Amino acid sequence: MTPPQPNTAWRRWVHFWFASADPTTMGFLRAVTGVLVLYTHLAYSFDLYSFFGEKGWYGLDAINRERREFPWSSASFSDGWKWWEETARFPDEPHRRAVLLEYTRNLPTDPAALNRKLALLAVEGVEADGYPPAVGQEAGRYANGLSPDPTVRKGSLAALADPAQRDPKELYPPAFDALVDWTRPADPNWRLRQLARDLEEFYTTLPPPPDRAAAESDADWKTRSQAALDARRYIALYFLETDEVHRYNYLRFARDLACPPAEREKKLDYFTYWNAEKRYTTSNGNPIFSIWFHVSTPTEMAVAHAVMLVVMLMFTVGLFTRTTAVLTWLCAVSYIHRNQQVLFGQDTMMNILLLYLMIANCGSALSLDRVIARYRAAKGSLKRCGFIDEPTTRFLAAPPPSVAAGFAQRLLQVHFCFIYMASGLSKLKGADWWNANAFWSTMGNPEFTMIHYQWYQELLRTMISQRVVYAASAAAMVGFTLVMEIGLPFLIWT
Repeated sequence: MTPPQPNTAWRRWVHFWFASADPTTMGFLRAVTGVLVLYTHLAYSFDLYSFFGEKGWYGLDAINRERREFPWSSASFSDGWKWWEETARFPDEPHRRAVLLEYTRNLPTDPAALNRKLALLAVEGVEADGYPPAVGQEAGRYANGLSPDPTVRKGSLAALADPAQRDPKELYPPAFDALVDWTRPADPNWRLRQLARDLEEFYTTLPPPPDRAAAESDADWKTRSQAALDARRYIALYFLETDEVHRYNYLRFARDLACPPAEREKKLDYFTYWNAEKRYTTSNGNPIFSIWFHVSTPTEMAVAHAVMLVVMLMFTVGLFTRTTAVLTWLCAVSYIHRNQQVLFGQDTMMNILLLYLMIANCGSALSLDRVIARYRAAKGSLKRCGFIDEPTTRFLAAPPPSVAAGFAQRLLQVHFCFIYMASGLSKLKGADWWNANAFWSTMGNPEFTMIHYQWYQELLRTMISQRVVYAASAAAMVGFTLVMEIGLPFLIWT
């Protein structure tokens, strides 16, 4: 007789994860998840090509470029965990980004000329003869306000360089007055004259006003004038709104473009598409798989989609579950990886369930595999001894416990505890969950509720007409949600 093993912490830990369990629970989850998977992917049938086709909403060229080029960056131990990013970046607004890209494309490709034109962007402490941050930010705005008339502009810059010539009625940026203290003993105004020269050079890089003689009409001239004015304003705002780190990054990026034309276009193309410099990425692309990367014509897609629906149906009813569980997960991942624009929270949860169901012995119960196994067991017992023996009787009565089912069930429980706790804790960061407005955001959301029905609208109107009722309902529902989500890991374990 084997002596009982001591109940050590290690044995309790192993038992927690690897205890045998009845596979019926995982069989039920397989059936429910299979119905959800089948329904979700069956709904794709009506717009299959629009979702995943070569010329669909997110075309094959776009996803191929994403999985090969997508920029990834991270800090490293060697750079002291710098908090700033090294790549240049443009604003997210498409119209402002387009203006800055065109501005960058038109800069000189000769390094000496480029440094002369963009000397105004040099940052003090990083570049020789750099400007303090406040000056570099205000300079773009001031340059944008200079007159296109060379004579008038020359007079304004001369007055800037020599305070004695300034017109008291003309306003000058306060940041420029700080340059008076930034001097050399031999020439107290040399920095101001340098600034005036750099402003003139920077001004010549800005989009010039349109030639009225080249305009087709007065309306065309006004349209072009407004476009040039907007472009100059966007450029000035970019340098005004960015700090010295990003201004230095842009200057370095512009200098990096002083290279052969083919290489220059390649760098600009990558930056235009990803708003990042490839040289400062840690890695590029996404290691993802999808059958839709290779099957893209409507006929081929229809056949592949039908085959995958059959596989999902076989998984749902539990036929050849060991194989169809893996194939169903691969099929679901193919849809998710091909077009993440249609990805919703349900797809994420569905993918998690499919992953754990692959591990579990989910075909041992509530499945066609179980029916076939029972038939074969009874047939084998009758063939061996002419009657149903005791081991076969136990097998026919209930599926045998499985370590795989217990392990998968425990993984699922722990994972969902983390999901709910993370969801609840993240809600504490939102003001709407503290003032209870999140209740109304949910009750009035047409994606989650039946607000398009009149009876539901009347119910909401009645509730909000009584302030006490609404406040109590909102506080109760918000409190219930937070307690349930944050407290779930502590409530379900006994």
